[in-house]
Amino acid sequence: MGKLRFKPLLLISLLTLIIALVGCKDEEVSSESKDGKAKEITVALGSGGASYIEGHQDINQDEYVKTTEKMAGVDLKLDVLPHENYEQNLQLLLAGGELPDLLQTKGINTPEIAPAIDAGVLMPLNDLLDKYGKNLKKHIPEESWNSPRVSKDGQIFGIPQENPIRNCCVTYVRQDWLDNMGLEVPKTVDEYVEMLRAFKTEDPNGNGKQDEIPFSARENFAFGHQFFAAYGVHPDAWSYEDGKLIPNFIKPEMKEALEVYQTLYDEKLLDNEFLVQQGKDWDAKILGSGVVGMWAQTSAAPDAIVSKLKANHPDAEVAIIPSPVGPSGEPGGVYPIGSSVSDYIWTIPQDTENPEEVIKFMDWYYEQGNDEADQFFLYGLEEKDHTVEGDEVAYKYPETNEEVGRQFMYQQWIHFTGPKNYLTNEEFIKNKPNGDLIYHSLSVAEKEGVIDEGLEMPAMETLKARPELDYDGLWLEFAAKVITGKESVDNFDTFVSDWKKRGGEDLINEATKWYNDTQK
Repeated sequence: MGKLRFKPLLLISLLTLIIALVGCKDEEVSSESKDGKAKEITVALGSGGASYIEGHQDINQDEYVKTTEKMAGVDLKLDVLPHENYEQNLQLLLAGGELPDLLQTKGINTPEIAPAIDAGVLMPLNDLLDKYGKNLKKHIPEESWNSPRVSKDGQIFGIPQENPIRNCCVTYVRQDWLDNMGLEVPKTVDEYVEMLRAFKTEDPNGNGKQDEIPFSARENFAFGHQFFAAYGVHPDAWSYEDGKLIPNFIKPEMKEALEVYQTLYDEKLLDNEFLVQQGKDWDAKILGSGVVGMWAQTSAAPDAIVSKLKANHPDAEVAIIPSPVGPSGEPGGVYPIGSSVSDYIWTIPQDTENPEEVIKFMDWYYEQGNDEADQFFLYGLEEKDHTVEGDEVAYKYPETNEEVGRQFMYQQWIHFTGPKNYLTNEEFIKNKPNGDLIYHSLSVAEKEGVIDEGLEMPAMETLKARPELDYDGLWLEFAAKVITGKESVDNFDTFVSDWKKRGGEDLINEATKWYNDTQK
């Protein structure tokens, strides 16, 4: 039998095919370990306080975790840190020496993480991101990478989560009370005060009693800053004026704002228990007994607030309205506009064997055109959380605690980074129960909010030594006395002078240097 003979052209073709096949195989292995298995990535992260996660028998066998692994081509080994005492648990993990490949933190400048950065325990990521994190670098804004929670001295140590909703809170009002009295939505400070007076005296809940609390807040003015913001003096924010970065609470306009709060308190238009009021008592008045006419709360989830209120008061109606506008005519708000960086920063310990695989995995969350992943992180699992009818997704919006827990799992907990479509997808939002209210709330939030020119300023040394110089120290003590009538607002200039002498001037100088060096 004659031997097979390869013609030169055929031999070249076969060699080309072999080379191509080897190349394809190499590409397949690039995202896997050499034995062909998906690359193992160990991760330590908090539970977020979610019962779905904390009550799980084995989170590593969870179907949402397994789906993420399959789509990303990785083998995740998750170590869950209890939400309670999270910071202490993180410190214990760092002290133990055996660290995961990927570590969830609240920022590299937090007390538990900053020492690890200084000790070289966590890895600078600049070169790795340039080489393996093209999507991360493209879609995460520059200001996020420059955040002190993410970078130090030009070195990037963390991968941030997005924060698409930077204005956390908006003003809520009982629309049924406005309707009962034939009132329009107020705009200016004066119109707001008149609305609150009507809430106090004209029995808007119709029970024949003067039991209404027109406006309620919590201790330290929490969720009650609207009138400070209207005068441009939100006490927990800073302004750059005349070449200096100064805390808003020493600005002259603070006198006018304090006078407004003094009037509200004196006429019992403002809850007289607010200076010491805890969250549970505040909630009980708003959502339980339903006696509060105006308050502030989350801009992202008014549907949850409405559901709780209606469970106790089925006829109650809630509206989200723009916060009061002060003399400047500019929109105020409830709180300062936050960072573009959300809750968590992901870091990679120095001893991680294959940090490039970790970066590739995190980069995958921003991969464009990945419809399967986009749908999963928004709608969950097909046949369990949604069905598909033709080209349309029929999503079962959560109603039970179990369903809420599952939604948190796939939309947030296992979605380490990447775009938060559940907060930005207009169709998804509007189709939720009370979806129009949510969308309106987010629209209001986008148009207002306090500008804080000291945003993400690290703790100044002067403030560490003299914490009473912060807004919840000497200023809060003075403001409480003025509002309750125990001290005259005319003493404001004396308070400012005393605050500066007690270290405030040093704090301003230190803050100004930081601003000029890093922000200007």
